[in-house]
Amino acid sequence: MVTRVGLYQNLRELPKVYRKANRLAIQGQFDEARQLYLTVEATADPQLKSIITNDLAVLAAIYGDLAASKTAMEALLTLDSGYEPARLNAAILEAEHQVAPPDPASAVPATLTSRPAPVRVAILSFLFNWPSTGGGIVHTVELAQFLARAGYEVRHFYPLRADWGIGRVHLLLPIDSGAIDFNDGLFDANTIRDRFRRAIDAFAPDYVIITDAWNMKPILAEAVRGYPYFLRFAALECLCPLNNLRLLPSETGPPSQCPKHQLATPDACHRCLSHWGETSGDLHRLERELAGVGTAEYDRSLRRALEGAEAVLVLNPATKVLLEPYASRVEVVPWGMDPARFPWPAPEEPALRSDPKLTTIFMAGLPGEYIKGFRVLHDACQILRGFRSDFELVVTGDPPGRLDEFTRFVGWASQEDLPRHYRSSDICVVPTIAPDGLSRTSVEAMACGLPVVGSRIGGLPATITDGVTGLLFEPGDARDLAKKLAILLDDPALRERMGLAGRRRFEEDFPWETVIERHYRPLLARRDVARVR
Repeated sequence: MVTRVGLYQNLRELPKVYRKANRLAIQGQFDEARQLYLTVEATADPQLKSIITNDLAVLAAIYGDLAASKTAMEALLTLDSGYEPARLNAAILEAEHQVAPPDPASAVPATLTSRPAPVRVAILSFLFNWPSTGGGIVHTVELAQFLARAGYEVRHFYPLRADWGIGRVHLLLPIDSGAIDFNDGLFDANTIRDRFRRAIDAFAPDYVIITDAWNMKPILAEAVRGYPYFLRFAALECLCPLNNLRLLPSETGPPSQCPKHQLATPDACHRCLSHWGETSGDLHRLERELAGVGTAEYDRSLRRALEGAEAVLVLNPATKVLLEPYASRVEVVPWGMDPARFPWPAPEEPALRSDPKLTTIFMAGLPGEYIKGFRVLHDACQILRGFRSDFELVVTGDPPGRLDEFTRFVGWASQEDLPRHYRSSDICVVPTIAPDGLSRTSVEAMACGLPVVGSRIGGLPATITDGVTGLLFEPGDARDLAKKLAILLDDPALRERMGLAGRRRFEEDFPWETVIERHYRPLLARRDVARVR
């Protein structure tokens, strides 16, 4: 069939996102192409809408739905009878409809030849903005993208509320999403439940995945009662309503790791909120109040949500241990990564080094955020600087420029820019003092063939194989970190072995296709579902 058009002078004049969808279709990635076409269509001009309608009709024919394809072509020709690609495609479809039917005696039953409808998956997030304001949002978008590529029908739902700063979408979304606009009405738990329920019922999914929501997870779980749902945990949300990390502030010093959590010690956690709640950011405080954290009803709702989930999906074994007593099923399911971002072997490109003779230690994180641990890393490098000057510390901090004789800030790096920074480095350090669920930085660095030095906390021990893909150090201990860095600075061959081992680990466990086939495919198996409304 004819899939390209002549309304524009040439293909290069078409919007970049359309060209990407067209390229995916040509490569046979039909589900992802369709999702992207639908996204572009919403903002397309009339000429581009005609092009997209033609291409979607072609995809319908590829899927075997000739009637839908023909209807779309005819509707397009009604609007523009001179549109040559649609006219040619309609003629092809007409010829196919006129082929003599097969002999009924030798016909294969329709149940054996018809393609089953795809499993429908709704993804719900509460704290969504695009471009991303956090790793959880990147996960939500990529999960939707790669589930669609794997053959699922996926739709993402999120709230829009300007005074909360959520639902801001300033770039074209690469997934099928529906914003639920709360700007002109009530924004309370009951209204949110009702509005989300109506949206979900209209889509009628087979499964629901609740992703980037902190304490609102049980409210969204109530909204989808009767649908099989999964709760995705990115950190320790719902366990620690103060900051999702079980970091306990101090009047006199740095915060410490708290051994308690809301399910095991609710009274203690509520007293902590009364005392330290104002130390949380505005969004944390607003979201806690909206969810009703600290009330007996919220406690019951949280426990019901965990018990009623098909599975609770966590990022590391430590979080699994915390949640297992309260949930019917807990599974460790890592975040996937798009392998296209990390080509291997690495492409040849100019390095971003200031001095090729220096070994580059790289940190991808905001140095101004205390929990990211920049101060620990800088102190460790200061210790090393006392007896060696063969390295440079490079950090994605602002403003770009030199902080001191051995530290250089390179400014904020986008998801597209980060791989080049990794490839221009020799060692990646994740010095966090808080328990990450799964450190995206450590996985991205391994994908680029770097050894990783990380804190022995949260998900990092499950990501970094100590002594194989990198080294672990005690959280917050600059001297221990300096010792581990010295080992790698002294041994380029060890750095190379660890980097290659990290790349192998990435290829075995973290590409999205692997994560979906290994983890999501069994969870999202086709079945008949009886729903309780």
